Amino acid sequence: AYRFLAINKKLGLSGRPERPVGCMGTCKIYRILGKTVVCYPIVFDLSDFYLSQDVMLLIDDIKNALQFIKHSWKMKGRPLFLVLIREDNIKGSRFNPVLDMLASFKKGSIGGVKVHVDRLQTLISGAIVEQLDFLRVNEAEIPEFKNFQELEMPKHSKVKRQMSTPNASDLEQQPEIDIEEWKHKSTNEIMQKFNDSDCLASQAQLASILMKKEGPDFFAKDETLMEDMERLYRRAGTRKLWLAVRYAAAVIMKFASSIAPHITTLVVHGKQVTLGLFGHEEEVISNPLSPGVIKGILYSKCYGEREAVLQQELVIHIGWIISNTPELFSGMLKIRVGWIVQAMKHELEIRAGDMPPQDIYQMSPSDVKQLLLDVLQPQQHGRSWINRRQIDGSLNRTPHGFYDRVWQILERTCNGIVVAGIHLPQQPTLSDMTMYEMNFSLLVEDTLKDIVLPEYRQIVVELLMVVSIVLERNPELEFLEKVDLDVLVKEAFHDFQKDRSQEGMKKQDDMEEFYKTPPMGRRGTSSYLTKAVMIQLLQGDVKPSKDDPCSVS
Repeated sequence: AYRFLAINKKLGLSGRPERPVGCMGTCKIYRILGKTVVCYPIVFDLSDFYLSQDVMLLIDDIKNALQFIKHSWKMKGRPLFLVLIREDNIKGSRFNPVLDMLASFKKGSIGGVKVHVDRLQTLISGAIVEQLDFLRVNEAEIPEFKNFQELEMPKHSKVKRQMSTPNASDLEQQPEIDIEEWKHKSTNEIMQKFNDSDCLASQAQLASILMKKEGPDFFAKDETLMEDMERLYRRAGTRKLWLAVRYAAAVIMKFASSIAPHITTLVVHGKQVTLGLFGHEEEVISNPLSPGVIKGILYSKCYGEREAVLQQELVIHIGWIISNTPELFSGMLKIRVGWIVQAMKHELEIRAGDMPPQDIYQMSPSDVKQLLLDVLQPQQHGRSWINRRQIDGSLNRTPHGFYDRVWQILERTCNGIVVAGIHLPQQPTLSDMTMYEMNFSLLVEDTLKDIVLPEYRQIVVELLMVVSIVLERNPELEFLEKVDLDVLVKEAFHDFQKDRSQEGMKKQDDMEEFYKTPPMGRRGTSSYLTKAVMIQLLQGDVKPSKDDPCSVS
């Protein structure tokens, strides 16, 4: 007979963080110090962060983990996936989704992965057992293994579906106060409103004001403000009031320590990560950082309620997605999380049409993850060009070979490129770097980083592609002066307005109609950009060639 013990710690055999969705180290059984040990996957690890409150996210993580194991398992034996179901996972409205997942397990397939379900003692014969009895450790270093107790179902009992607890209504989610108004009221007035209000979102907002005024140790009734907010945080999570949950989590500075390995995953995939609000200063992360440092960045750059915790969610989701489908991040050298939030808000506005858009902060974590996936792989059919540019610009997505083409432009531009007041010089850039190195690509991204509007950023990217193609097709031409991309866009837009006015259309000062215009075709944006580029080029030098048929000897 085997005595099985479950632990939730990685065994520390390789020194590398466990792959977020891989759980490969938990697919084996281990013999350690004479005991048989099975490790459950990290997806079941309890966390104080509110993502564990969303059972749909847990189920999605289980499916992703199984997909990863299916494609990555190369050993002879069968991989073992221990499903850990806690009593809290099957309370209330969480029961039915978990029951559906277990039913899929019983049928032998879940998310396209074939599975066989049985008791652990039965599955050991086909599993891989890793012998670690040779390990020599001091008595003080021996980990404490705890037995899990399996709850027995009463005999002849039947499992019945439970009535789902409906999600909180929009009315319950909405705060009933104007936070700007209450910032200027006295502590006593705020405390009175806090005690009288039944809206958890309003209580969280009022508590955030009190926290800034009086500090976390301020006593409200019989407990400190921090203790009161912890209680509110858990109540809101139980009731699926995600707006209140995020407010409370931000006020008491909740932090998901699993962010650190997810950021490491992004760095390993050759990406930089920036944290910070859209349109404000961002912190660039290009190396693995400790959880404490990451928390400090989040709560200093993402000032204001909710944003710091929402960006934590997104970092976790992005880390999982890039491990499974890295192609979704093709052309995105820098993962600017605040800009991705902006892209998701754009998507919600597009879906809403003329109606008010859904508030991203009221969405469940699983819905936020799905929205992120939709934004990363948008359905372009029926979507206007301004919407495409807003989304791709917010994602910092560039066409294939974009950075190589910028290098080729610099080779023919002695005074460099300027955009949004930032100068990318020809020298010493070309002498210090090579076309294909990462440092040059990052330098180009830094040149574009101060562009405020995502759709304008995308027009600038289109312009650089146009400049590259024009130079490629006209090897005798080069720029005499520095290439000011803002000036070229302005000239292209001026011609666009002139053509529209000749057709009787009303002149507009903003560029919205230009953004709505497709790049290709007659009077597409590329035609206007090309014209502006050619005018400036023809003011520069024309280098004669001995093969030039127009040259006169």
